[in-house]
Amino acid sequence: MKKVLTILSVALVALVLSSCVESSKKYQTLLAEKEALAVENQNLENEFNATIGIINEVENNLQAIRDAEGMLTVQQEGSERDQIVSELLQIKERMAENRARLDSLNQVIEKNGKNNANLRAQIKKLQAQIAEKEEMIAGLQAQIEEKDGQIANLNTQVDNLSNDLNNANTQIENLNNQNLAQTDEMNTVYYIGATTKELKEKGIILSAKKIFKGDVPTEEFTKADMRELNTIVFPVKKAVVLTTHPTESYTLTKGKDAEGNKIVTLEITNPEQFWKVTRYLVVLTK
Repeated sequence: MKKVLTILSVALVALVLSSCVESSKKYQTLLAEKEALAVENQNLENEFNATIGIINEVENNLQAIRDAEGMLTVQQEGSERDQIVSELLQIKERMAENRARLDSLNQVIEKNGKNNANLRAQIKKLQAQIAEKEEMIAGLQAQIEEKDGQIANLNTQVDNLSNDLNNANTQIENLNNQNLAQTDEMNTVYYIGATTKELKEKGIILSAKKIFKGDVPTEEFTKADMRELNTIVFPVKKAVVLTTHPTESYTLTKGKDAEGNKIVTLEITNPEQFWKVTRYLVVLTK
């Protein structure tokens, strides 16, 4: 019994002492500091994780940009301009987002007043890479603008050359038309076969010795091309050439047509010689 009382007394004293310690001001202060340190530690851990996340995201973006650089370099040769410009704008927007994230991260570090040399160095390195990529993008955009200017100049030159070519073609066509017209005119000949009375009435002859009395009444003649006119058939019994043509350059042959009617056929055997003296052929028919 005495032993039991002793144990109870000891336990009672310990309980009283423990209660006194927990209720003391110093103990409460230490407990509050412990809880504050735990909260601060959790905040630091959260900030660290967020920082690492931002850095990883920026590094991933930079890697994606590095991967796209080769593609952009190749595409300048064969791909269309609008696609390249669109991709450059997307990369530029991503670079701006990266810069904003790093600036925000720097502000957090400055605000917390913590000196983390490694983290600052890594951020500075990433900022330098961003600046380098921005310079690269600016260079590519400048190249595109230069190419646009060159293309515009080339288009202007092409338009000018096209206009010059069109003008030259028009001039050539006009010259060809003039040449054809002159050639046609040079090869144009006129002929008529009629009786003496008809020739006088048309004003083509005054007599057998004087054929034209003034301006040639071209409308009374049949117009032809000497290059195609080889044979003329007169539906008469007799025909005499009144105009001056070398006798060796043509023949007059009497004959009959398919119905048995008499005809005279004038065949021009040497057109150049035949039309050398005059472009008009007057044949007196009987």
